[in-house]
Amino acid sequence: MHVSTKSYTSIKTMLTALIIIGCAEISAQPEAVKPVTIMVGEQGPDGCELLGKIKGSSKDDSIDAADDNTPYVDRLIKARNNLRHETQKLGGNNVHIIRSNNTGKYEIPGMDKEIILIGNVYRCE
Repeated sequence: MHVSTKSYTSIKTMLTALIIIGCAEISAQPEAVKPVTIMVGEQGPDGCELLGKIKGSSKDDSIDAADDNTPYVDRLIKARNNLRHETQKLGGNNVHIIRSNNTGKYEIPGMDKEIILIGNVYRCE
């Protein structure tokens, strides 16, 4: 098979353009979200910088928590995800839960089913 010089130049130009476009697409993607470690216990992590105190809640502002029929496990996951999100907003990668209020475990009519997690945010190397 014989490829003319003109075709070879065109193919080379198209491949170069595709490589450049591919590299630009990779660099345009947002930086990967760093994981957050959730800790419980008496003490927070040693040798880490304390950034502040945060709260993660299972309550959605658009839904009345007393009338919410969301399963308990889903409310717990939502509270933990909110805690992680708040940790990342402060620039931390560790959160030590210092207190929790779990009124959402039992199905008592008219009772608020909110799960609240309060913790200290740390940045650890």
